[in-house]
Amino acid sequence: MQIHIDGNANNIRFSAAHFIPGEWKCDRIHGHDYSISATIEGELEGKSYFLDFTGAKKALRDISDYLDHMVLVPRNNKQMTIKEENGKVTVSFRDKTYMFPAREVRFLDIMDTTAECLSNYILEEVRKKLDPNLKKIEIEVHEGPGQYAKATWVKGH
Repeated sequence: MQIHIDGNANNIRFSAAHFIPGEWKCDRIHGHDYSISATIEGELEGKSYFLDFTGAKKALRDISDYLDHMVLVPRNNKQMTIKEENGKVTVSFRDKTYMFPAREVRFLDIMDTTAECLSNYILEEVRKKLDPNLKKIEIEVHEGPGQYAKATWVKGH
C-alpha cells in the first residue's frame, strides 16, 4: 500500500539560496522555490491505514521550515573553505568569497546543494521522524516546475 503527499498542493515548500562550485552558471549564488513530495509504502496489517497523513506532512513541513529562507551550505564539499567567527560565515572557493550572517545559514552534511543531494538529505531526516516499520520512502525535491530529484529508501537494502 502507498500514500502520496504532494508538497506543492500541501504547501510543503521552502525558498533558499545556494551555489554549486563548478565551471557552470550554478556556481553563482542563486535561489529556488522548492517543494518536497513523498511516496511512502507500508502494510495495513489488519488496520485501515499504515501511516497518518498528518504526521507525515508534519515531518516534511518541519524540514521545509528549517531550510526556508536560508543560505544552504554543504559541509562535505572539498572545493570549499568554510570559516565561522564573530557571528559570520565565510565560504570561499576558487576566486570567490561569500560572507553571510551565521543565523541565516544552514549547514548540511552533504557534498553539494544539488536537488539530488538535497533529496538524500531530506530522506534521511524524514526517516528519523517516521515509523521504522515502513517498507519504502521516496522523497522528491522539486526545484522548479517540471524538474526534480528523487531519493529512495527501501527497508532491508
